[in-house]
Amino acid sequence: MKLRAVATAVTAAVIAASYFVPVSALTLQQDQYEFAPYDQMEFRTVEGDVVTIYTDGKEFGASGSCLEDISIGICALDGTSIDEKSSYGSFSVDFTRSMTTGVAYYGTVKYIAGDMDYIYCDFLLTKDESGNVRFLKTSVYDFNVERCSELWTDDQSLQECLQPQNDIQCDHPYVIATANEITSGCTTDWEKVYSIYTYVTHEMAYDYIQIEDYSMVYQDDAVSLLRRKVAICEGLSNTFVALCRAAGIPAAVSFGIGSSSDDFLTSSTIDKDESPNHAWAVAFVDGQWYHFDPTWDTGNSYEGDSFDSGEWVSGDSYYDYYLLPMEYISYTHKICDADTIHGIETTGSCGESATYSISRDGVLTISGSGTINLPEGVNGFSQVVFAEGSNITTIGEECFVDCDLITTVILPDTVTRIEDEAFNTCEDLEYIYLPDGLEYIGAEAFDYCDELAYVYVPDSVTTISDWAFDDCPRLIISIPQGMDLYEDDYYVEPLKIIERGS
Repeated sequence: MKLRAVATAVTAAVIAASYFVPVSALTLQQDQYEFAPYDQMEFRTVEGDVVTIYTDGKEFGASGSCLEDISIGICALDGTSIDEKSSYGSFSVDFTRSMTTGVAYYGTVKYIAGDMDYIYCDFLLTKDESGNVRFLKTSVYDFNVERCSELWTDDQSLQECLQPQNDIQCDHPYVIATANEITSGCTTDWEKVYSIYTYVTHEMAYDYIQIEDYSMVYQDDAVSLLRRKVAICEGLSNTFVALCRAAGIPAAVSFGIGSSSDDFLTSSTIDKDESPNHAWAVAFVDGQWYHFDPTWDTGNSYEGDSFDSGEWVSGDSYYDYYLLPMEYISYTHKICDADTIHGIETTGSCGESATYSISRDGVLTISGSGTINLPEGVNGFSQVVFAEGSNITTIGEECFVDCDLITTVILPDTVTRIEDEAFNTCEDLEYIYLPDGLEYIGAEAFDYCDELAYVYVPDSVTTISDWAFDDCPRLIISIPQGMDLYEDDYYVEPLKIIERGS
């Protein structure tokens, strides 16, 4: 059986199960960790009030004029509480007598501001050789800072993050009407984003059935999910972002890796991994980008055996992953791509004799000859162009895997081979031109390209490998006479298969 390359098919249960895995006290060697380049993080309440959580010498504390009841503590990495103090309003605590130099701890801050409880339990702390408490930096923090560099704040970029995209139909009348209803009476963006997040996390449910159901292709677009109210992480994020954009708040979906903070601190491989297992969101509020994870805050679930017969199970929803700053989200999330229309200007090699460049407006231009293989993580583009005079012959294995934004690809006449999974999970791809002279289409080459509408396979093609067009439920495909797709082995067959001349 094939393994489905669906990046967002990760359950909240898997994340939760890994989230507080008991581990022994972690003693750190100097070469195993770095102190964070910051000594404070700025959080916001739902009203927009500032709460600063900080380290200062031996003190770990929180300050803010809005703070009411508050408790600050430290825990071992197995979740065992070591020490905790409570007060009213801003205060700090010296925990260093309870801490061992070079050992990692969780810092916890819980407070009430207004009518809301706020709980943050993922701060990573240690005591340095001078006896001071310090924030630790996870292995993905610098990576996240670099990847979020495309979250610009100029007027043009913010306007782009208000425009519709596939699955984020913020211009659809139903999305607009729902956003207007949710935000009715809201006078600030703080109020709007709070009302939208509350709606998504309280009125929708996480779909555990979808994770195991290979018999159909589920829709992750905001319009469908606002009606069904059941989704996995990508769908919940698409819905949140679409509603934000419809309400005039710039927003985007982020794809990456979700895991426990001690995983990000100690893993020797996670900083190199660019295989997303999770999706969440960012939104621009009052001059700054913040991070949101509606999946991890959604308490409702949809459980059972099938799409139609599942059971809605109500649960408690929270705001633990709401309005988070970069420093804190980097304890539990690795940001592989913020799904913006524009691109970060960059160039590089994509084969022995081929190069690529990405422009500000999200156009990927490929030049050179031979086989192309985009480096892992290069997916911040919405258009693909092959430079005039190039002689690209092969689209390499997994070359465009999970490049969600591309909608149309015109392959040059020089291409003769499309290798395994070359366009796998390009969920927005609606049309691809396959040139005369193409000979080979590899296994799962277009698997889960669920927006593909029409493909003409030229007579020159002699091989279409296993599951090449599986999970493409809208696809009308024209194939040469005598060609066999072996679609009986597909999980989801194309809408229509036309065998020319038969």
